[in-house]
Amino acid sequence: MAIVFDGPVLPADLTVFVREVPLPNVIALNKLLPDKIVDYNRVDVGTLTRTGRTARFRAYDGPLHRTQRDVASLKTVHLPPLSDALGMGELETLQLEFARTGGTNQGAFVNAIYNDAENLTLNIQRRMELARGDVLMDGKFTLTGEGGLTMEADYGVPSGNLVTPAGALWSDHTNADPLTDLTTWVRAYIILNGYPPAGMTLGFNDLMNLQLSAKLRTQYSSLVGSPSLLSPDQVRSILQTYGMPTILDVYDSQVDVDGTPTRCLSAGKVLFTPPDPMTNLGYTAWGLSATALKLVQSAQAGALSFEEAPGIVGIVDQSDAPPYRQTTFVDAVGMPVVENPFALMVATVS
Repeated sequence: MAIVFDGPVLPADLTVFVREVPLPNVIALNKLLPDKIVDYNRVDVGTLTRTGRTARFRAYDGPLHRTQRDVASLKTVHLPPLSDALGMGELETLQLEFARTGGTNQGAFVNAIYNDAENLTLNIQRRMELARGDVLMDGKFTLTGEGGLTMEADYGVPSGNLVTPAGALWSDHTNADPLTDLTTWVRAYIILNGYPPAGMTLGFNDLMNLQLSAKLRTQYSSLVGSPSLLSPDQVRSILQTYGMPTILDVYDSQVDVDGTPTRCLSAGKVLFTPPDPMTNLGYTAWGLSATALKLVQSAQAGALSFEEAPGIVGIVDQSDAPPYRQTTFVDAVGMPVVENPFALMVATVS
């Protein structure tokens, strides 16, 4: 295959286009792991065992206390490729029309390329959203035989940050005690991080379980009894009154995986995340793909500079031998990265 540099859409122009494709509402977990462009194709994954040690008072002229170092391990993980392609729809018809009119009617050809590039970019973004959900559920990014690739990046979320209610699950509206559960988890989060979580992300059913909780409904008891159902605002009011994390997002997004609707976050999971995710949690790395490097190395018009290369790229390529066929191709390398595993807490509540 050869990159088309003399077609109606140059690689540099198509790359600018795909990087500006608006994200649909289903792509929301990038608020927790924001996009970050990096000029390499690997990340260093560190695991640090932190201990809250103290210094020592000493007498004047007394010996200095020597503390122990925290234990750390480091491994390098290569950013995996993430790509999608489409053969040009009705390519022969479009090319014949272009030739018949003497090159004066290439609009349909150009539109076909841009339309395919937009769809392919959204496919990549949806797959990355699924990857973010995978990471945010257990602190691990796992691929098992996808496109021939099997890998796991374990970011070392402490086992104590993967929590469950001490008593009944929240789906047991009579016996569950969400407020006690939240209090326990937030205290543990503060001890570990020195600050409370900024809020929690949960699904619609988990919010409904809070609205139907007998113990939370008791908080709104009056002379005529407790309400049969709390409103979302009443739930938020109770959480605020007791100093609990606010509800940042009610998230139930699904994407299509080979024709099967697939949740990005498993049902029954509640995520607790820090005030500034980009600084205190992690990011979604978009690195330097092989296609981008090929564009950088090309001397033809429509190539990219090295500074422009990292991130998603879009090209049109063509087979070198009959049957000649052109394909719109969008390529990237990347994956979600958790830099501070202590700042992620995941509760399984139903």
